Amino acid sequence: MEAHHTLLVVDDDMDIRDALQDALELEGYAVQLAADGLEALERLRSSEPRPQLILLDLMMPRMDGVAFREALRHERACSDIPVVVASADLDVRDTVDGMGVAGYLRKPLDLSALLSTVKQLCLPV
Repeated sequence: MEAHHTLLVVDDDMDIRDALQDALELEGYAVQLAADGLEALERLRSSEPRPQLILLDLMMPRMDGVAFREALRHERACSDIPVVVASADLDVRDTVDGMGVAGYLRKPLDLSALLSTVKQLCLPV
C-alpha cells in the first residue's frame, strides 16, 4: 500500500514509538520517529517529506512536549503542522489548553480513537 501521509511520532518510550509506527504503517501512513522534542525539531528541519501531523508525548527528557510545541511555533516552515498530544497526565486537558494543539488523547491510547483522530486531521492529498 502506498503511503499518502507522513506522521511524526514524538515519544521517549521506544515501545510506544514502535507500536504506533506498526499500527499507523498498517493503515498506510509513513511514520517518522523522534525520542524527544530536540530530536523532533532536528528531524523537521532536515527531513522531507514534511509530516502532515505530529503525535506528541508531553513527558520527555531533554525537551518535553510543551517546550517542543512552543519551539515549533517559531519554526516558520512547520508551525502550521497540526499537533495531537498523547499523554497519561490526568490533567491533560488543562495542560494542553493554550498550547494551540489540534487535539489530545489519553494514554494508554485507544487505537481506534487514535486512527480516527489521525484520519480526521490528515486532509486528502
